[in-house]
Amino acid sequence: MSMLNYLEKPIDNLNNNPSKKNANINKFLIKLGIYKLIAFVLRKTSGFPIWSNLEIDIQSACNRDCEFCPRYHDRSGIRKDAYGRQIMVKMPSEQVYQFIDQASRLGFKGKIKLHRLSESLLDKRYLEFAQYIKAKGLRLCENTNGDVLRKNEALCVQLDGLIEHLTIGLYDYHNEQEKQTEMAYWRSKFKQTEVAFSIPPENCTIRQGAQVYLEVMKNPAALDLPCTQPNRMMLIRYDGNVSLCCEDDGCHFDLGNAFEQSLQEIWWSYKHIKIAKTLEKPSGRHRFKRCSQCYNGQERINLLQRKNSN
Repeated sequence: MSMLNYLEKPIDNLNNNPSKKNANINKFLIKLGIYKLIAFVLRKTSGFPIWSNLEIDIQSACNRDCEFCPRYHDRSGIRKDAYGRQIMVKMPSEQVYQFIDQASRLGFKGKIKLHRLSESLLDKRYLEFAQYIKAKGLRLCENTNGDVLRKNEALCVQLDGLIEHLTIGLYDYHNEQEKQTEMAYWRSKFKQTEVAFSIPPENCTIRQGAQVYLEVMKNPAALDLPCTQPNRMMLIRYDGNVSLCCEDDGCHFDLGNAFEQSLQEIWWSYKHIKIAKTLEKPSGRHRFKRCSQCYNGQERINLLQRKNSN
């Protein structure tokens, strides 16, 4: 199946959901509007602000398989199946538009991205979503590995100015000259869009699920650092499940599904606010199993130096 032109497939419930009994209770409470009422009250009284970054995972796939990416070792059926084959599912278009509309109605003025651990430009709907976001007066930012854009000059022209800030991952260079050549190439392609670069070969974050996580030394002091990602990020996976942070692609905290509940209900839920406020305190990570193994925030790793020293 071509990575650049795959068919939309049915969305399965891929999250590690609570027990069937608890799931049925949640559905009953949703139907009664209990969560909607709680969210309305907490939004007005808790002082918990709206997110500053909204990421909508419009599709599940990536055309690369990088050792520093959390999807590298996934075999859960979320990003890869038990045999390591890519999961390729699109979020329904109507859901994408609904999330943009909901955010706009709530007064959101921050950044929107159309990916999670995926390459959003593989999705041929990207341009129409970008135009819709722009028409709403919202800010579209994006991260990409650049592979789709390199093969599509017309798309570069169409996206120039639609995307406010574009971060391009540079993965394949071997020395400083090659890196600078790549940067110059991409800057020449965009005149209105601000272009920046991520350079994991020299500045790699240690993330769970990546091969790098298993291979490098980790600093235990990082586990005592406060984490504010849950205060800032609303992250919606392609199947509607909501992640707590960029390290929670498995949606282990069962915050809810945005196909079934509004963004307001999920963001201003008692559960989400309680977790976020716990994690923003020093050593708060130790309260949660997933967070107690998260070294996000420690010093970055230079993979080029490691490879050259071996």
